[in-house]
Amino acid sequence: MKKYDVFGIGNALVDIEYRIALEELESFDLPKGIMTLVSASRQEELLSAKKLKSKDIKQSCGGSAANTLVTASMLGSKTFCSFRVAGDLFGDLFCEELRLAKIDMEQIKSRPHGNTGTCLTLVTEDADRTMATHLGVTEDISSEDIDFEAIERSKYAYIEGYLVSNASGFEAARAAQEAAKKSGTNIAVTLSDPGLVEGFKSEFETLVKNGIDLVFCNLSEAKLLTRENDLESCKKKMREIVPRFVITLGKHGSYAFDGKCGYSSQSPRIQAQDSTGAGDTFAGAFLHYICKGYGFDKANQVSNIFASEIASRWGARLPKEIIETLDKKIAADIA
Repeated sequence: MKKYDVFGIGNALVDIEYRIALEELESFDLPKGIMTLVSASRQEELLSAKKLKSKDIKQSCGGSAANTLVTASMLGSKTFCSFRVAGDLFGDLFCEELRLAKIDMEQIKSRPHGNTGTCLTLVTEDADRTMATHLGVTEDISSEDIDFEAIERSKYAYIEGYLVSNASGFEAARAAQEAAKKSGTNIAVTLSDPGLVEGFKSEFETLVKNGIDLVFCNLSEAKLLTRENDLESCKKKMREIVPRFVITLGKHGSYAFDGKCGYSSQSPRIQAQDSTGAGDTFAGAFLHYICKGYGFDKANQVSNIFASEIASRWGARLPKEIIETLDKKIAADIA
């Protein structure tokens, strides 16, 4: 009997988010809609930019895997997170937010000197997010930071794609993958970012080659992984390389393949404000509902509801009361 529904590992970050105009984005010299890794000095330079001084700021804990686990946990899944933060205030904040979300973690956690990672997110009026990430101490996350017993006791091990961006992170991802295989735990991987897939394609191909049960990606990421140019070709190629997958399509919904059948789902019509966290939220809802016994068809449908809700707001995580309200409505609709 598995204790946890979802174990997750990824980069622990504190999000610092601003809304800016499209023409202002050019001055930051960051590729639009992409996550860029930056040094500590470059991050300090970006955060001190005059253009941001008069902007409203939203500061919260983030990280792709953590965002996914928060959604799953608030829906009622039992979750566990392995991560690396510094012994600073941001690190304290990150741990406290996981506790409030009822996500288990190691009781005695090594908290090295240095800085907890930060992610500057610039959201433009088209709801696109451009990110500059300084990993801080999470750059050194490794297998030593993994609770292997928690993986063994989980139904799914969820591996954040951002881990492949450095050697120790990739080693941690591979260690989690191998531990999951040995314990019969399903392995889910998110591709995380188009720029990441483009820059670290061999690492993702290694993960695929060594066995993944479920892949989450958007269409841009799917095209880069499969080397195909359109959705139908991506679907066909994805079926050849992984057993099950979900391709999110923004306002056009998503496509899920359960190993035998494919299911398309439309996204509720919304006025998009911020796409930050939409994919993470989708994955958290999807993992929760399939662990709860839903098939891919229904999980695909309801996960779009949560992703659309987060995209209609500013920030990477939905409030607990909103998640619970949506869950109750979904349960009532099915009953």
